[in-house]
Amino acid sequence: MAELRTKALCSAVLMLCGLPLLATAHFSTGPVSAEPQAGASNPGKELWLFGGGEPICSSVELHKCAKAKTAEAQAYFERTQALREKQFMVSSTALTQWQQSTLWPGPATRRQQLKAALLAKLQSVQGKVIGEADWYRTLDSLDLTGDEHSLLDDWFEQRPQLADGSTQTMQVYFAGTELYVQQMFQAFVASGRERAVQRRGQSVEKPRLVLITASSYNVFEWVDYYRQLFSAAGAEVQWLPIEPALVQDGRCDQLDQQRLVWNGQYQRAARYPELAAYQQQFCRQPAKQLELMQSADLVFINGGDQSLTMRSLQLADGQWTELAAMLHRRLAEGVPLGGSSAGTAVQSGRSGSTIPMISGGSTETALLHGTLAVAADRPLCALFDHCNPVLQQDRLTYKADGGLRSFTLGITDTHFREREREGRLLRLVMDTKAPAGAGVDEATVLRANFRSDLKASLSVMGHGGVWLVLPENSMQQQQLSSGWRVEGLQASRLLPGDTAVLEPGRLQVQLDCPVSAQVPAHKVDPLTYRAQAQWHWLQKDQLVQACQRADGVWRYQHLPLVLEVTDAKS
Repeated sequence: MAELRTKALCSAVLMLCGLPLLATAHFSTGPVSAEPQAGASNPGKELWLFGGGEPICSSVELHKCAKAKTAEAQAYFERTQALREKQFMVSSTALTQWQQSTLWPGPATRRQQLKAALLAKLQSVQGKVIGEADWYRTLDSLDLTGDEHSLLDDWFEQRPQLADGSTQTMQVYFAGTELYVQQMFQAFVASGRERAVQRRGQSVEKPRLVLITASSYNVFEWVDYYRQLFSAAGAEVQWLPIEPALVQDGRCDQLDQQRLVWNGQYQRAARYPELAAYQQQFCRQPAKQLELMQSADLVFINGGDQSLTMRSLQLADGQWTELAAMLHRRLAEGVPLGGSSAGTAVQSGRSGSTIPMISGGSTETALLHGTLAVAADRPLCALFDHCNPVLQQDRLTYKADGGLRSFTLGITDTHFREREREGRLLRLVMDTKAPAGAGVDEATVLRANFRSDLKASLSVMGHGGVWLVLPENSMQQQQLSSGWRVEGLQASRLLPGDTAVLEPGRLQVQLDCPVSAQVPAHKVDPLTYRAQAQWHWLQKDQLVQACQRADGVWRYQHLPLVLEVTDAKS
């Protein structure tokens, strides 16, 4: 991923950079009202929507450290005896148990075909402790599926220990992280501190951040990583150890077994005994979960799979858990909620409105095959033979009643420009008649300050941008002989220094461009809107307010979109 840098970052409070250009979407009616900001006693709901892929300097991802800080980071990881990679060992006991087990994520015939070759590979490294890279090289020639590899990894992964018997953990070196990334997380924590001071009426040295890692397949894996990250950014961090097995099943003595059913994770309590013991306290004393959420000054949801987070906050019948209801109350009281990747995608929705939550799929499958309102499969679904065959086609799927329903203005999407997700977000807005879509690039954060459930001020930090798409009242979709065509949508792209006010059917934008920045629509952001084999962006011949940053990245507002897709199913 190219790590583009702005010449000057906005301040931690995300004020405008440079001279703004004011414009309002042409399909709005009437003037944009200047509503007052929420009062000091309740500053209003605030979301920090990180796009994912934030380059954090850590012992397991040294390549993400700032180049000038790499040697310094290496020394820090040596001094702290940091975990560098997962470790595996095929012991005679584990190998015998594996041979006797019937667990396999797929047909028994597949395991039978692989058995001899796989057994030979495992025996070749028997008794040796090997790192992750060597482990994958050992198994590489077998062409295992992701699910097969995942189960084998869990079966033979070792618990790395320090001399005192404690579990060795990955380490984060915050000082070795790029400055603009540090500033994003510090700004989030600073906002939580400022709002805590307003609520309490007294100084707050370190705001309490409640960390939710329920998006992870392995709920334990990234706890220490995020604890260190947010501690370095200025917060007191407390982990809230919810996950689907704890919520959907709830038998505390069966959590490890049920984790295999709900998350496809095997024997994780033995690998992370300290965290598993901590989780047991919250399982056996549910009131501790509510107490922790009640004490939060900030909440953060990690990346992974947003459907796992929903299964940790919502019961099978669609009812919110007590904890989720408490989280909604805290948001209404002004406690900032942050999320990265899945932690951002999960926030789509509004009660009583058609704002769904994306659960999977790509632009190509969305444009050519449409969308499906079906529940995402559980991880390793083939292990228990409950995979939905429709989902094997990588269709664009969504949860029709939304996710956490905190971003009440539209659909949220992540890893946006890097994975070319404009088409999938546009298609989901079209198919569900959602009022808007917001796609956040990697290493970028969209800050949304809500004046009401239907109006928010938006601003951006980081090195990427945020793509906003809104349908006009005149949006039309036309079926073609071998595909379809749509027009009547508008896109805006905000970079750091730009701000906007968003409400249903109306977008007011302030771009950090010269006032005279007028560009023909077909010349705006040609990389994003380049023709593909089966779809074409057909921009109208009109002027658009737009300009390029010093590194060539475009910022623009109210770009009219016309999209024609050929050889597509309805």
